[in-house]
Parts: sequence; C-alpha cells; structure tokens
Amino acid sequence: MSGLSRRDFIKSAGLMGASAVLLANKAEIVQAFETAKNNGVKLVWIQGQSCTACTISLLQADNPDLYDAIEELKVNVAFHQTVMQPFGDEAIKILEEVEPDVLVLEGAIPIGMKEACLLGEKNGQPIYFEDWVKQLVSKTKVAVVGFGVCATYGGIPAAKDGLGSSYENGSVTGAVGLYDFFKKYGKPSVPVVFIPGCPGHPDWLMIVLASILLGIVPEVDEYYRPKAMFSRIIHDNCPRRGYYGKGQFAADLTETDAKYETCLYKVGCKAPFVYAACAETRWNSGLNVCMNAGAPCIGCMDPGFPDKMSPFYESRESTEIMFGIDPTTLGKVAVGAAVLGVAAHAVRRGRKHPEIKDDEIEKTKKK
Repeated sequence: MSGLSRRDFIKSAGLMGASAVLLANKAEIVQAFETAKNNGVKLVWIQGQSCTACTISLLQADNPDLYDAIEELKVNVAFHQTVMQPFGDEAIKILEEVEPDVLVLEGAIPIGMKEACLLGEKNGQPIYFEDWVKQLVSKTKVAVVGFGVCATYGGIPAAKDGLGSSYENGSVTGAVGLYDFFKKYGKPSVPVVFIPGCPGHPDWLMIVLASILLGIVPEVDEYYRPKAMFSRIIHDNCPRRGYYGKGQFAADLTETDAKYETCLYKVGCKAPFVYAACAETRWNSGLNVCMNAGAPCIGCMDPGFPDKMSPFYESRESTEIMFGIDPTTLGKVAVGAAVLGVAAHAVRRGRKHPEIKDDEIEKTKKK
C-alpha cells in the first residue's frame, strides 16, 4: 500500500476513522475488494436476536457507505437477510450452499431457548439460528466478525430478566454472544474480530472488513477487540475531560447540556472505565459522541453491558461495580490507576464541592 504500511493501516484507522484511511488508500482498497470479488470471495451477514440497529448503523456508514462498499469497492454480499433481494426458499438455499470467506454476525444467540430465534425452514420445519451459526462458522475460510455488543457478548438479549430465570446467565432465552458461544462450542480456526457497541460503529466495521480482505488481520485483545480501537479509555479524549479535572460535575440530568460546562461522571458516565475510540472517531460522520450530546456514556462497548453497567445514570464508588466488570477485565494495574485517579480528583474538587464528603473520598481510596 502506498499511503500507509500494512502494519500501520489498522492503527491509523483507530485514530483517524475509516473515512480518512479509506480515502487515503482508496485505490489499493478498491483493487483489493475487486480482486476479492473476482476471485469469488463471499461475505455472509446473519442476524440473530437483534433490533437491527447495527445494520442501520452500517447503512449510515459514510465514505464509503454501504452502496459504495458493494458497488464501488466490489464487496460481494452473498447473504444479508435485511437488505438482500432473494427471500423464502431462495434465500435459505443460499445459506445452505454458501461457503463464507468472511462471516459477520449481528445479534445474540439463544442457546437456552433455541426456538426464540429461527431463520427459515426446511421440509416444513423451522431452522434454529444457533444451528446456522455452527454450520456457517465451520465453513468460514478467512475470518469471523462479531458486530455489535449483542453479537459479541450477548448485550440486551442476554440481560438478566429479574424474574428468576433458571438459565445460568439469567436471561430468559439463555442468549449469548460469540465470546461465550465459542467458549462453549470451541473457537474456529480462522481469526475472530469483535466490534462491540450498541450499535456498533460503522466506520470501524468497514475498516476491519477492508483490512481483512487486504490480508491484514487486526491485532486483538483478550476479548477479540481490535487493539487500535479498544486500547484507550473513552474518558481520555472526552470533550468534557477538562471539566472532570476541574471538579465541575452535573448534579443531575438537568445539567448535562453543554452550556453548563459540566462532566457527566456523577450522573453515571462510564467513560472513565470503558475502552473504545468513540471520542476520537466520533459518530455521524465524525460530528458527535454521546457526551457531547449531553448523554452519559452507558458503557455499551464493554463486555459487561448492560447488566454490569446498570443503573446507567448512577455513579459508582466501588471498584467492582464502578468498572461494571470483573477487575481482571481491565487488568489490576488499570483498575488501581483509575481508582487512584478518581480519588485524586475527588480530593482536588473538595473545596469547590463541599457536598462531597470526606468519608466518600476515603471510601474511594480504599477500593
């Protein structure tokens, strides 16, 4: 590649966003996709327990958008149940015969109640989505990509129902993402890449797919997330970061508008404890991010979302709850550093905010 080395391709994407990187290297990428299509490379996209928001997110991808990806970049989407033209038996026949090069999963897999998610039928009998996942994963040749937090870690469908569900994870349907699915049934031999989020970021997906077809497999962390996009906490690049340092916090959700010049930590923002490049690449063609819109980060990029990030609009003072996941998820060093940071800021803001009591600060220090 002339614009970037193969090694730096993904790293730059995490910092600049897909739009800038794809534009800078469009000639090479177009050629890669065109060669892939001419060689019969197939992308298969299947949806399980989902609200289709990740597909909508993809449809709103910008430069390239989905049309550009299919028409100009020559992506051969062999199956996508929401946007494809074939339906009924014709669509199911495609799934039966296709051997995906790249398989993209959207939505969770209900392994505790298979009948909760069906995809087509054969000989008058419904076909369980779980069975399709097993079949297609086993046939995938290049990479398996999970898009969205439901597909990767279970997300909303895997949330505890509060009704005493007997299934081990507390979900009525026993919904899981690919992370737990592979733990149960075994990881495929091909690379696995996860792009969590509710919804997933379309630019990140486009850059991952482009890199895979260019023969560049992103370096991933223990949760299969590309390190280039998931190695920094959102808080570090938050547009409200300065207010945190000054101890200027919104007291409630009526003070989240930008005009109040406040940090949203005390109204539940999880940005200090969640790893993702949201604040760097932003959303809506790079224009916005949740905190800019007056919404605390709810941690939708995290493996523990939503249960371990709830309640969304309350701050957390204990390490285990505050991080929303087991401390080992972030590493003991990261946990300790973050807690010390919170304590230090609490001390500095003490004079400006007398309502923050000393025992609250000491409580944070001891965690």
